[in-house]
Amino acid sequence: MVLQTISRINLRQSASKTAPVKYVVPANTDVTIIGTKIIWKDNVPFVKATYNRQQGFINGRYLRGLVLKVKGRDNAKYPKLAVIASGRASRRIKIPQQTKFGAFCEKHGCSMAAATIALQFRGILKSPAEVHQYAKKHLGGYTGSKLTIFGIEKAVNKIAGKKIATWKGCPADANKRIRNDIQKAIHDGHIVLLEQKNPIHTNVIIGRSVDGKYVVATNGTTKKVTMNWLIKMVLHGKAGRKNQANWWKGTAHGAGYVIVKRA
Repeated sequence: MVLQTISRINLRQSASKTAPVKYVVPANTDVTIIGTKIIWKDNVPFVKATYNRQQGFINGRYLRGLVLKVKGRDNAKYPKLAVIASGRASRRIKIPQQTKFGAFCEKHGCSMAAATIALQFRGILKSPAEVHQYAKKHLGGYTGSKLTIFGIEKAVNKIAGKKIATWKGCPADANKRIRNDIQKAIHDGHIVLLEQKNPIHTNVIIGRSVDGKYVVATNGTTKKVTMNWLIKMVLHGKAGRKNQANWWKGTAHGAGYVIVKRA
């Protein structure tokens, strides 16, 4: 697995912040992760890696898109907390269990929960119920049904007050493009919201595990999946913004994915 450094970081001889430095890796540089687990030492998450033919250990907090940990919380509405590498101050995202936010979210809340995670990624706190109420009030044409992935882009950007989310359609012949887009987005430190089929459900790809799998936030928890699984599950439908006139209706309009950029 290849990850990108957030800033200049030391490649050390062993998993210790006092170990000799073998190489100083520049910022925004790809390193190859060869370890399959994170080694926590003195509250530092070390990851085994190679760079410029040198092998050693890097502080995982400075690797874009790396999910450092997922831990449980004593909270029925937000039962899990995901910690994503983001330099000195890691991003901490509470993963909502959408069934705990009222009758609507119990049946149709996955898109609201996904929007909640996307907003948290940019430091904005809104519950799934609050996203639903906001969408009903501020999104023209929205009828109060399932928000859909296209609607998530509209809601997230409107709540954020600027364009942080970008929707892309999923025609049936676009799997190669979708695969490349997701891989690049996670590599660059963004997150991806993806509509899946059978059953229809909105997943949020929040980063990668140290073992190379993609980490998906869903239903108040996380799961690790492969890129092949994501491509197999992606919902295909109408592509192009001009074909989203009835974006709040039906799976054909609900298909696609949204990239939410890091700050």
